[in-house]
Amino acid sequence: MTGTMESAGRDYQDRRRSPRVTLPQDEECDLQLRTRVRVLDISATGALVESDVPLPVGVRGHLRFALAGAAFSPTVQIRRRAGSAARDLNLGTVFTSMDETSRRRLEEFLRKATP
Repeated sequence: MTGTMESAGRDYQDRRRSPRVTLPQDEECDLQLRTRVRVLDISATGALVESDVPLPVGVRGHLRFALAGAAFSPTVQIRRRAGSAARDLNLGTVFTSMDETSRRRLEEFLRKATP
């Protein structure tokens, strides 16, 4: 379907090759997004990360990085934005799950890092 349509007083060309259909409101989908973050600090229950992307509170994701030279990959949820208004891209996260190997690495790292 192609043709000229009018929107807010302006003409534009509709280039769709097929019609769009609205999904039901209860339909759920995920948008996979990769972005770099910097881990500012870490504890047994979560981490403070700095992001270039303003992610909303409640978003879940996976952190993947080397902790003391070994792979570490927990699932996290953003619980709060931290820092000043000028730097609201610091995100407080909580670990929601991690494999046993990652858990042991974290415990070992924290044990060595804590005086």
